[in-house]
This record gives sequence, structure tokens and C-alpha cells, in this order.
Amino acid sequence: MLRNTTISNEALLSFNGTSIHETDIRSFNSNALRVYNPVTGVRHRKASATFEIRQKICSYFLNAFPDVRRIKIIDTGQRFSARVWFKSGRTFCEKAYSVSNLYGLLDERIHNVLCQQ
Repeated sequence: MLRNTTISNEALLSFNGTSIHETDIRSFNSNALRVYNPVTGVRHRKASATFEIRQKICSYFLNAFPDVRRIKIIDTGQRFSARVWFKSGRTFCEKAYSVSNLYGLLDERIHNVLCQQ
């Protein structure tokens, strides 16, 4: 079952000049960041638009879980993919269509991995 936990708004999403409502991870709409390319006919996101939120999620997991050695989140334009490395040598990856879903999947999976050790 997916746990619905959130990062504190001040710690994770302190964008300059925006309100908490606009930057809350539960209401973060990655579809609003999509751009339509008339040549290819595809809607995609620009990775630079989600850079800050991805970095804040990475820093949250690194600070909250000392057993996590490295975490990398990539925005491919259509999906978000994350790879997590643990100090024990174990790794896993997750993919999701929205950053809030990816955060929930990572949180649940990291808790499960750390409980098994």
C-alpha cells in the first residue's frame, strides 16, 4: 500500500517568489509544465523546469535516510525515473509519470529496503 507522506513545505519546496499553495508537492502539476512541439506532435516537459523540485527531493532523502548513499532523479520529458544507491551496495530504480507519485513510490520503497536490512 502506498503511504501518503509529505515533506514539509518549508524544507522541500521553498521556491523564491511563489506561495506554498503553488509549490505544494501534493498539488504540483507536472502536466502544466508540458510543451507542445508542432513538428513532432508530442507534448513533453523541459527538464530544466523540474530541476529544483528534483534536487529538493534528492536532498530530502539523503538527509532523512543515512543509509542512502546517492539518489538521482531524471526527467525524460514524459516520465520521471529515479535510481537509489544504498551504502550496503543495494540499488533500485522507480519510474512514474508525475513527481508526486515518484516521491511516494521512493518513500515507500526506501522504507521497505531499510526494514529488510
